[in-house]
Amino acid sequence: MKSHFAENKDVLNKIDSLKSILDGYRPFPDHVVKQLKDYYRIGMTYSSNAIEGNTLTESETKVIIEDEITIGGKSLREHYEAIGHAKAYDHIYSLLDKPISEEDVLFLHRLFFQQIDSENAGRYRQRNVIITGTDYLPPDYQKVPELMKNILRT
Repeated sequence: MKSHFAENKDVLNKIDSLKSILDGYRPFPDHVVKQLKDYYRIGMTYSSNAIEGNTLTESETKVIIEDEITIGGKSLREHYEAIGHAKAYDHIYSLLDKPISEEDVLFLHRLFFQQIDSENAGRYRQRNVIITGTDYLPPDYQKVPELMKNILRT
């Protein structure tokens, strides 16, 4: 039986191997880069929001983001989650060539939440939370600012 470390090393070696193959196709043509960005903009928005209980389908998410059309029977919050996530996703590309700061993280949070909870958008949470369906206990809200500072220093 392999140790956890050995299994992780095998996975990392496989990732490196696949990345080497992918690098052989670089640089990608501009139209391919745009297609990939658009594809992941919708897919990541849909998946991330679905995990949090948003009931929009992937197709509905695409219509809201790309066509700016509302979906009957869906809440405004669900629409705003899709729009906010897409805005944050778009902004991430402006951060690619520099270290990400705490201000950047909070700005991404603001982009996502500005239409959902403008009072708390761009701020660390002010209370403890639980995640339904898991045994994971998020850190105490009072520790989050320092934990974020530590993560961003690494």
